[in-house]
Amino acid sequence: MKAAEDIKPLQQLLEASNFILSEPVKARFQESLKRFMIPKGRVLIDVGQVSQCLYFIEKGAMRTYYLRGSEDITSLLVSDGDIVCIAESFLLQKASSDVLETLEDTSGYSISYATYRKLVEEDVYMAGLAVKLLEQHLINFTDRVKVFKYLSVEQRIAHYIKQPSSLFRRIPDHYIATYLGTTAATFSRCLKTVNMEKNTGANCP
Repeated sequence: MKAAEDIKPLQQLLEASNFILSEPVKARFQESLKRFMIPKGRVLIDVGQVSQCLYFIEKGAMRTYYLRGSEDITSLLVSDGDIVCIAESFLLQKASSDVLETLEDTSGYSISYATYRKLVEEDVYMAGLAVKLLEQHLINFTDRVKVFKYLSVEQRIAHYIKQPSSLFRRIPDHYIATYLGTTAATFSRCLKTVNMEKNTGANCP
């Protein structure tokens, strides 16, 4: 099963821009990007706020999560080479029901919604890049659904840990646990039985 985490949108965007963007549009796009360096533990978007920026991560890690009672559930993990925002909030400019925070000191570039919208509306090639990223997002989402549909908890853990972009040992295990649809205690138990070389297919309670 192909891992969604294998796809790195930033690299894909940069490679595509070399072929389909004219030099003036490419220059305008690069001028629109703002450099950022954000420390670990910073909340960029909170519940009720509007996601105003799209973040291109060069180095670091972020997550999005939602609240279920007093518990926070990780819905997305991103790191080096990924692009992130609270999609529904950013694209519709509506209040977010999720939180976006940094898990490591993170650096990269950001672009505002107003600038993003202006670029894609005024240039057909920028619009094409936006569609390409949206298509890849849908493919990644489908892959993630398949992981949850067909794999046991232990298999999901083994699958995630094997990915080159895995944040295992970079961030606390309980963030990964909720991202994979399990608890920290079950995640810990499963780690003891996960075979890193060959998936045994055993299930965790």
